[in-house]
Amino acid sequence: MTVSSRALVDLVLLGPTNDRRQLQDSPILGDVWIAFAARPIAAMDLLITPYKARPAGPVAVLITEQIRKLNLPRAKDQEAQVAYLQGLVAARLFFREVLRVVVPMTQWWRDRKVEEILQTYAPQTLTPTIQAIINWAKAGTEDRQDEIATALAGFTSLDRYVALAGIILWAGGQEEKAKAKAAGGGVGGQLAKIKGPDPIVKVLQQLFKEMLADTFPREAQIWQVSLNRKALPALEKSVPAVKGDAARTLFKVRCDEIRWAVLDSGMDGGHKAFMDKEGNSRIIKAFDFSNIRRILSLDNLYMETAELSQWLAELRKNLARDLREEEAIKTIRNLAEDADNDRPIDWQQVEKFIIIDPKTPPRSGHGTHVAGIIGANGESAGHAPGVTCADGMCPDIKFFDFRILAKTLEDTEFAIIAALQYIRYLNERHNFISIHGVNLSISIPHDVRNFACGRTPICNECERLVESGVVVVAAAGNLGYQRFETKDGSYEGYTAFSITDPGNADGVITVGATHRFRPHTYGVSFFSSRGPTGDGRLKPDLVAPGERIESCLPGQEWGELDGTSMAAPHVSGAAAMLMARYAEFVGEPRRIKRILCESATDLGRERSFQGHGMLDVLRAFQSI
Repeated sequence: MTVSSRALVDLVLLGPTNDRRQLQDSPILGDVWIAFAARPIAAMDLLITPYKARPAGPVAVLITEQIRKLNLPRAKDQEAQVAYLQGLVAARLFFREVLRVVVPMTQWWRDRKVEEILQTYAPQTLTPTIQAIINWAKAGTEDRQDEIATALAGFTSLDRYVALAGIILWAGGQEEKAKAKAAGGGVGGQLAKIKGPDPIVKVLQQLFKEMLADTFPREAQIWQVSLNRKALPALEKSVPAVKGDAARTLFKVRCDEIRWAVLDSGMDGGHKAFMDKEGNSRIIKAFDFSNIRRILSLDNLYMETAELSQWLAELRKNLARDLREEEAIKTIRNLAEDADNDRPIDWQQVEKFIIIDPKTPPRSGHGTHVAGIIGANGESAGHAPGVTCADGMCPDIKFFDFRILAKTLEDTEFAIIAALQYIRYLNERHNFISIHGVNLSISIPHDVRNFACGRTPICNECERLVESGVVVVAAAGNLGYQRFETKDGSYEGYTAFSITDPGNADGVITVGATHRFRPHTYGVSFFSSRGPTGDGRLKPDLVAPGERIESCLPGQEWGELDGTSMAAPHVSGAAAMLMARYAEFVGEPRRIKRILCESATDLGRERSFQGHGMLDVLRAFQSI
């Protein structure tokens, strides 16, 4: 039986499985041990944290100097490339370099007086420890392994550290001799062949001799060492997790005729991820509703012309069309007069003040990130060095950018309601639907003292939009885990009845969050708001990936964000795909909601946590 390298490292670092605890206190973190145990002759990309107030630059210089002294042969793809940022050093190092260069400069080395111990530490004293590890690796049964593991737990943490270091160095030498590939079996595979501990003891003797000859600064320079983990393209994880890519391929789904409104902080209209194959923007129009309350204010009737002119001059800077001062003043006052005379809003006139250039910089990266999950086109975004470019749910979908984040919460809710009404206006002025769906990755806490649950103004407006034939998807909110203050003090805990508006609206598809690609393991995200609603309805309706989701950010950037804000656009994309494949679903938001909910995958969690379960786009298509 050949044991895995990870199992071996876990044993030495954490102890036997029936009494697992953290015994290894060295500055080399577990992921580094595991990586080197699996590939003992490879150079690993590491992140090195300087000790306390030590500046990263000088620490990087020290590491570079010591590496140069060792002068180990390196291939082109194994260059050290030591670099530093504020508070962090990155370096690609061999295991011997970690032991010879990094560890001796750590506080652990100083605190444990390891250098002093090594001067009187005979490698032969490690023979029982090494033999126990070998016996464990060769044990034929789990019972025998458990017996040996229990005995191994009695050795000191330093003995175990040094023994493991010697085993990895020896295994690397064996692979070098065999000219094996870097991933050629690792420590577990090599231990299965060894007859006894003597070869490993010899490796440790040489290591001790070399380390005692090295010189380092007297003060500690390094705190700990971890892997410089590869950034996971989370859309490449989360979209397959909901089977969006499979459904798109199998059912040949094209969403280029579907148009989705993103009500948020704004999209970066110049981001390449929102371009089509011909290089044209897929953002049809952009609207700024952050000033809508000011635009529709009756105060405009009474404001002095000079003051009104000054305010309008700022507003006109980002408008998509040139609006002369005289026309702007006249129109803004006409709108106020309409309100004063109880006439319906003349949206055609309002448009003059809200249609902006899509390339106007957004207020934050939130809206760009949300839109990218719905419809980023990774191919159009290109592949700049260090930049992750992944497709969203519908990489050819068209967008309407609605910027609704205002200066205050009250103004923002007003802006959202105005935007929802304007969308109904856009759809009603034609004999076809201009906007098929809306994504609301925003949350407004519901105060039960003000309105019945699901009957707040914003919820009512969402219901009207659903009745008009538009799919509305909303985030459940991020209030699932909070701190509470009581007369006995504060405590933290999970909160029921924490769904936020507009997620409380019955017709809205309300989305909670789960892990981006291991939902069955991790279940519902701790921050995801829980149901049921205050009046006893099941919410959220379903969950989708919402943890560390990679998507677009302004300035051609990509990055990770968490929250139910990231979960909701996955469902928006799924709804858009259904309408793109089955035209009869256009204008049938409740039918789409039913299909997505009934086809969701049960994660085995409490219904008030997960709703119907996790979004499963492929199953939704197969159910039709």
